[in-house]
Amino acid sequence: MPVLSDFVVIQGDASKRIGDGATLWEKNFNTGGRHAGGHAILMYMVKGLTVAKKDPIVKINNREVGKIFRTEGANRNYWFTQIINIGPNILNNGNNEIQIEAVDYVGGGSDHFDDFFLRDVVCLFQQSS
Repeated sequence: MPVLSDFVVIQGDASKRIGDGATLWEKNFNTGGRHAGGHAILMYMVKGLTVAKKDPIVKINNREVGKIFRTEGANRNYWFTQIINIGPNILNNGNNEIQIEAVDYVGGGSDHFDDFFLRDVVCLFQQSS
């Protein structure tokens, strides 16, 4: 039996900032025709996550699917590609929501979060044949 796949671009090449002033990023996306119980992967590019105290949690449909790994000591302007494996029964056959929250860092004043940027967020999923 052939295995089919499809993908959806959740966020294109325009970067989204998460941090002070934008502490939560939520976006809806559709995986219509998804294979029931199929696996998926979430791919994205991240930059600027260099001084956070912990890794930001990634949720899909209010369920934790993974973390965005910090790049401590890296140049804040470098983009890094990361991938999260999404287990079966997380995605809906249709509408879904991704949620990513800002994370604290040891700072001062009104700057509470380690601002970071996301772009090229893509979900590749198994599709019914």
